[in-house]
Amino acid sequence: MRLFVAVDLSDEVRDRMENVLKTFKDFKGVKAVERENLHITLMFLGEVSDRRVEIVKEKLKEIRAKPFKIKLKGLGSFSYQGNIRVVWVSVEDGGENLKMLADAVESSLRSLGFRRDKDFVAHATVARVKKISPSDREKLLRAVERYKDYNFGEMVVENFRLKKSTLTPKGPIYEDVEIYELG
Repeated sequence: MRLFVAVDLSDEVRDRMENVLKTFKDFKGVKAVERENLHITLMFLGEVSDRRVEIVKEKLKEIRAKPFKIKLKGLGSFSYQGNIRVVWVSVEDGGENLKMLADAVESSLRSLGFRRDKDFVAHATVARVKKISPSDREKLLRAVERYKDYNFGEMVVENFRLKKSTLTPKGPIYEDVEIYELG
């Protein structure tokens, strides 16, 4: 099963993202993340055998952290060779706590052979860009710029989740495998 570890965004934060998500519908080749799928990935695990899932679940139970507040503000983008690939919402406050939690996740799973494929950057992906025309690219950059200081709200991180991702032609379907309460 395809797994990742994440923090789900609160309904209040998701509500504040609605207008931004609607903006992406205007662009061919840009796929907005479905409202119910908005999250902050702490670590992507990839395909994990059913036998190893139980071991992963037990390892994640060992993580100890206190609840903490985060603030989400502003849009940004990750590019590859000058092409936008991902549009994200930044974590303005509380990012260091998310990094500590992500580091704890990696540390707990390292003995099982799991490693991060890139450095952790606290963010919530809101859109993925496949192929976009040069004119739409400029419009998309302007849309990102328009929301660069937008306050998406605050929330308290009270848990993290081991999530299953099932890929479908209409997009991924995420299901909670296990929820780990902080505190």
